[in-house]
Parts: sequence; structure tokens; C-alpha cells
Amino acid sequence: MKKITFIFVLISYASFAQQYTYVDFGITTNTTTGNWNNVAVANAASASGITLALVDDSGASTGVTLTVDDAFNTVNTAGNPTPDASLPFPSSAAADSFFGNTAVFQGATEPTGGFTLTGLDPTKYYSFSIFASRNNVSDNREAIYTVAGSSASVGYLNASNNTMNTATVMNIQPNGSNAIVFTAAPGPNNDNGSGFYYLGAIEMITSDAPLSVESVNLISKLNVFPNPVSDRFEVKLFLNEASNLKIEMFDINGRLVQSLLNEEQPAGDFSYVWERNSSKNTQLSAGTYILEVTANNKKTTSKLIIK
Repeated sequence: MKKITFIFVLISYASFAQQYTYVDFGITTNTTTGNWNNVAVANAASASGITLALVDDSGASTGVTLTVDDAFNTVNTAGNPTPDASLPFPSSAAADSFFGNTAVFQGATEPTGGFTLTGLDPTKYYSFSIFASRNNVSDNREAIYTVAGSSASVGYLNASNNTMNTATVMNIQPNGSNAIVFTAAPGPNNDNGSGFYYLGAIEMITSDAPLSVESVNLISKLNVFPNPVSDRFEVKLFLNEASNLKIEMFDINGRLVQSLLNEEQPAGDFSYVWERNSSKNTQLSAGTYILEVTANNKKTTSKLIIK
């Protein structure tokens, strides 16, 4: 399982580097609490036509609507209730899912299932981490997830006895209708006799610039705010493992202006505050800078405007 680290560029007054949105697909008796979006029904076939206004992980409206417009068959409640702790998916999201099938099951076939996201920002990039699990089986129940906007990409995931693997589809921009279409179907390695495939939970990351797959397993939920900067800004992030963390500022020509931090940091939440009235910062002139955050030599960068 790859945990994504994101490269971002802040070029507006937006106060986030990435926005995180979580969706749980499953049964009404096992929803996920907190700022999760639950697409929960007694029978997944009845989910077709459901629309849901999505909130992000802070509870704020995203302006995005999810509509289930391609029916699944029913709900799987035999997922793994103890997903790997490194995943952003709690037990309630991992233990159930929607599923479909290519051979008749309970009187129906649903060779594809999916939803459409509308109200998306055409200037943003949308990346998806997808989880599903089906316990106590011995066959391959791989799904292929196709995510289509102005371009299309696919991810693959075998749900059989899965505890830690995810499928990732990155950097999709909306189509001309500001929409993205998500479709699940059996993958090419699926050898289940009924063609069962699953959709359990999704982490959707909205970013201002394409995300990088080169930096993995280190930084998530990185936020630099406010931007532009008057007197102070704060860097917040989550380190997925202990790392040597460096924070540096460069001018737009790539010359190092200030080294703000170079320390070993434990895994977990981290924040750093820059203040203009600090003695070492008073000579920093107004202008555009590049803030570079490095964890064990894996880098993310942000354009930072100081007024």
C-alpha cells in the first residue's frame, strides 16, 4: 500500500494545500461517525439515484455532490473490521461495502457500479485512494476503478482478505460539465465465478496542483496558511513515520533565503510557526518565495507570497 505525499502550489488566497473528503459505502447499521459522508442503504441496489452533498474532513461544505447513477447489487458486510492502522479508513468504513457481479446473484447482474461527482472546480486536481475488503475467501476478487474527467485513469484492488492495500487514481480534472465519473467493475485478474467486485471507502484529495507519487509514506495533510502572508504563517502536517524534517525558503530563482528548521521529528502531528517580528525574519522583504518541506529527502513545495 502506498501512502501518497503531495506536491502542491498555492497560487490563490485558498487556505489549504489539500482538502480531504471521505466517503463510506455500506449498510445503514454500520455508518462512520464524524465528518464522513455515508452512502448507506439496506440494499445497495436501492442506492441508485441517491445524491449526497459532500463535506470535507473539517465538516465544511465542499460544494460537490455525489450521485449514485450506476446500480450495485447489494451490501457486503463481511469486510475486514481491523484495517491496517496506517490507513485513513476506520473499522466502520472497512467492514462493509457495496458490491456488484457479472453472473446472476440474488436474481440480478450488475457488471458495473458507480457514481458521478458534480460541482467540481475545473482548476483543481482530484485524487482517490480506494479501499474494499471481503474476508474468508480464497479467490481473486479484483476490481478495476475507472475515474474519468477531462482525462481518465484506472486503479486496481483485490478485496479478498484485504487489510492494507488501496487502489490509487491521481490528478483527475473535471470534464467540461465540471464532473468526474467513477466506475467499478471486475478487474482482469478477477477469477471469482460470479465476478464479484467491491467498493468500500474512498479518500478524495483535492489539490491546487498535480500530486506526486515519488514521495511516499511520509507526509500527509500538509497545510500552509494564511497565504498571502502578512506577519505570520503556520505549517501543519502529519508525519507517517519518524523523519528528518527540513523547512526552507527559496527565492523564485531557487536561491536559499532561510533555513527555518532541520530536526529529527517523531511520527504524528507537527506544526511550525513563522513570525515576521522574529529577529532572523525582519529583513525578509515582500515578494514571492518557494517554501520547501523535506522529510527524509522527500520534498513538497509551495509558492508563498509575503506582503
